[in-house]
This record gives sequence, C-alpha cells and structure tokens, in this order.
Amino acid sequence: MVDDHKFGVVGVGPVGGIMASHLANAGHEVVLVDILEDHLDEIKRSGLTLTGFRELNVRFPQENICYSIDELQNKDVNTIFVSVKASLLERVIPEIAKVVKPDTTFISLQNGMDTEEVIAGVFGKENVLRIVVNYAGNLMDNGKIGMSFFNAPNYIGMIDPMAEEKAKDLAEVITKAGLETAFTPEIKKYEWEKVILNAALSPVCALTRRTMKQMMEFGETRELVEALLREGIGVAKAVGIHYDSGFLEHCMDYLDNAGHHKTSMHVDVERGSQTEIGFLNGKIVEYGKIHGIPTPYNSTIVSLIRGVELPEYKK
Repeated sequence: MVDDHKFGVVGVGPVGGIMASHLANAGHEVVLVDILEDHLDEIKRSGLTLTGFRELNVRFPQENICYSIDELQNKDVNTIFVSVKASLLERVIPEIAKVVKPDTTFISLQNGMDTEEVIAGVFGKENVLRIVVNYAGNLMDNGKIGMSFFNAPNYIGMIDPMAEEKAKDLAEVITKAGLETAFTPEIKKYEWEKVILNAALSPVCALTRRTMKQMMEFGETRELVEALLREGIGVAKAVGIHYDSGFLEHCMDYLDNAGHHKTSMHVDVERGSQTEIGFLNGKIVEYGKIHGIPTPYNSTIVSLIRGVELPEYKK
C-alpha cells in the first residue's frame, strides 16, 4: 500500500491505543510511544487488543514500539497524534520538539480545552490540528483496551486556514480506517461540546468513584450534572459558541447512554495521578471570569478535585 503518512502516537492509553490500532489495522505504519513498559512489552509479544464495542488484535513491528520520546529520533514520522494527558503537555511537547522534523503535522487527541493551542505555541498553528473523538475505553490490562462506545462521528479541524487540506485528508484516512471522522471548520464548537459534557460528569464520577450510568441514575447527582451543563452552556454562549434550544436535552441524553463506563478522571484519582481538571471545569471557570459569567458549580468541582489531588496526610 502506498501511504504518505507515517504516524506516531504519543500516549498509548485507551484513546491513543484505539486510534493506533485502527490505523495500523488499515495498513498504515504506526509508531507507538509510551512510558508504560509492561504495557508496551505485552504489545510487543501479543499485539494491541481491543475488546467490547470493537474486537481487534493488531501487531506492530518491534522497531515501532518506543519506550521514550527520544526513540522517535530516527523514525521519520510525519504525522503525530498527541494523546498524553493534557496535564502533561507542557512537559512532553519540548521533548517532542527535540526529535521531530520541521513541518511535522500534530493532532491533539486529548480531552480538554485549548490543548491544540499549547502544541501550536511550539510547532506553529499551521502544523496543528484538533480532533474531538466520540469514543471511549479503559485500559483493561497490559496490551488490552476495552472500547466502551463510539457515538460516530469524530470531528477534526484546524486552527489555521493553511491546514484545512491536512484536516480534510486525515478525516478521510481515519474514516477509512474504521473510525468515522468528519472535517469541520468549526472545531471549537465541538471542542466546547466535549468539554461541557466531560466537565459535567467526569469529575462527579471521580469524586464518588462510581460509573457514569450510576451517577446519571441517582437523582441528586443527576441534578448536579444538569447544573454543571447549564453553567458550561452559558459560558460557551458568552464566548460566542451557540447551540440550538434542545442542546441541554441532547447532552443529558448523550450522558444517559454512556453506560457503566469508568471515566479517565476516575482512573486518575484511583491511581493518585494529576487529573485534567484544569483543562475541563477549570477552563469553564477561566472563561466565565473573562466574560463575567458566574460558575459556582464548576468552581466548587475544581476545588474538590484539587483537594483530592493533594498527597495524603502522613503523621
């Protein structure tokens, strides 16, 4: 197969792993980069396995499995999906800058608001795209990802008009690989929608250590989710992002269909890892302050998650 793309996926967790496995299964060369040694060791031995919504096992060439960003040095990748936690961006991007060629295309494959802006600050807006995915999963075991759902399509777009053709091309490539993806000139609209949805339920699940379905079925937390959605929608409107009159109901229906999925923030809290709260509810609070929109629910959630992130008290 003749292919102009040689992909790198930095961060082979559920989101990055699902993307990498589909692209490789479609015949594209994909280089994996992660620091989880046991996870990569298992992928070397047995391939990357998807279960659940999609059943797939994909093998990768041994030389395309990298245990550090430094190993990208001579891999000649020209298109890199950045799929690390948003909270790690400022640490990871300078490392990537040391080993990639000029004019490499970067796609922010992450949760949170403005992640693509952080990447563009180093590599230039003309080289950076943003994809908003509508699938999710959990790392079930080393080398094994449970794909929970895929509410197609994903959306991909650019922050600089010069990158429009790149975005359209990648929308086609990813769609042909089995993950339906649409090009949009309004990527921020979909980015805000995803942030509003994530900010409404992900931290609630993280604080209670319960699944999305449990929190949507419990009356008191359901009311909290709706209040968080209303605040997010209000801030988006102030920013200039407008949705139709039925958007709140659409959001509630979407979250009702999520099932017993453990959110990534829930996993972060269980592991004692830093969460992405600053790029989710924190961004709603930040833009609310800029535009004079009160955000008491989101502010409270940020404070509680920040509290959970503190190290445990030891006598």
